[in-house]
Amino acid sequence: MKNSLTPCLLLFILLSTLRAEIDLGAKRLMPDTVVMNDGRVVHGLIIKNNAEKVILQERMTEVEIPKSAIRRIDDQGQSGIYFADIVDPGKLPPWRMIVQDLRSDDSIRSFKQIPATTIDNGYLKNIPYLSFKINERIEMNVYGDSEHPVCLEYGIYERGEKITQFKKIIRAYLAGILSNRKEVGALYSLDEKGGRVQVGRFVFRITPPDAPEAYGGWWLSIYDPARLNKARLSDAEYRKVTLPFDEVNTRSGRLRMDRVMANDRYLASTRMNWNTMLPDLRGFYRNHMGELKLLIPSFMKSPKPTNAQQ
Repeated sequence: MKNSLTPCLLLFILLSTLRAEIDLGAKRLMPDTVVMNDGRVVHGLIIKNNAEKVILQERMTEVEIPKSAIRRIDDQGQSGIYFADIVDPGKLPPWRMIVQDLRSDDSIRSFKQIPATTIDNGYLKNIPYLSFKINERIEMNVYGDSEHPVCLEYGIYERGEKITQFKKIIRAYLAGILSNRKEVGALYSLDEKGGRVQVGRFVFRITPPDAPEAYGGWWLSIYDPARLNKARLSDAEYRKVTLPFDEVNTRSGRLRMDRVMANDRYLASTRMNWNTMLPDLRGFYRNHMGELKLLIPSFMKSPKPTNAQQ
């Protein structure tokens, strides 16, 4: 009897430990708690809290909760643990943390997910990625798993003073997420005309507009080459989650307005082709009052009422 109970006891201890680790992981990702009037409890990260409503970012989506439906808000909890988890110096910051930074920057007027365009040469060939357009002609790409990126890339299709200003801003921003002076030094040592420097596990790289894989943009990226290669897909798999450049952008790097609805539908239809779940947030913008608003895919918007319906 003693011998038969011992494996069961060990299994019980193992499962209890695993369950505790899972619970702790969930708290790190969703540190805030909203208790509803009907007794339901919702966990997430509060990104907006005003007199009318709370916007709560859950792991893969955002929910808007009217204040009238809320009994209590606990926004202390494990918030310290959450931020300790996402700034691990051994990895690039997750998509959640990057978007949170962008939300708090008033100079970001719009941030919109767009279809990833096909990269058929260079070091990023066949690496799946999420792509976002910022303020019309700036682009941010997050490669691999959005929670554990293998590469972060920022680019601009502008020229002249705007590109000069962008180069300064983006280096300053990326320096803020690096963990040591050697990495910051490598970032600033890069020649604006192109080049690469490796420090520890990360490679810092600038791709100029005339490079074959640049599509006319100036790009700055940070990536982990070992993990990058492991994330690479076959040609067939990669084509399922990317579109040709000219189906998404004009030659100047702006979005093709005649493809907005088609590309929104494409994003919705290709979610099942990813190996990991994707966040539901498509983006945000600031209205003329400077208020932050969430973007709704064009095909999900309700049609305007006709005169007969008004």
